[in-house]
Amino acid sequence: MTPSQIVSIISVSLLTVVAIAVGVELILVLRELKSSLARVNHTLDTAEETLQKISQPAVGLFAIVEGFRQSGKIVEMVSRLLGRDKGSDPVNIDKNESDQ
Repeated sequence: MTPSQIVSIISVSLLTVVAIAVGVELILVLRELKSSLARVNHTLDTAEETLQKISQPAVGLFAIVEGFRQSGKIVEMVSRLLGRDKGSDPVNIDKNESDQ
């Protein structure tokens, strides 16, 4: 064998070993990334559940307030229909200015 062939075999062997080492490290990094993403996903799921539990009473409270608003509108409409809410007389601006 010539010295150039020996150097080529040694360099190819070293490059193969380095490529295998990089591949193994890449696999380990991807596994760690997968477990980290799983923990982040679990944390986000927990946060979502907590927010839903917190927002449920708030939604109920807003529904009650909206119910009161709607019932007030209904009472006002029924009062108008029955003629009990006749409204006040319009303000006469000229009369108020002459009093001063």
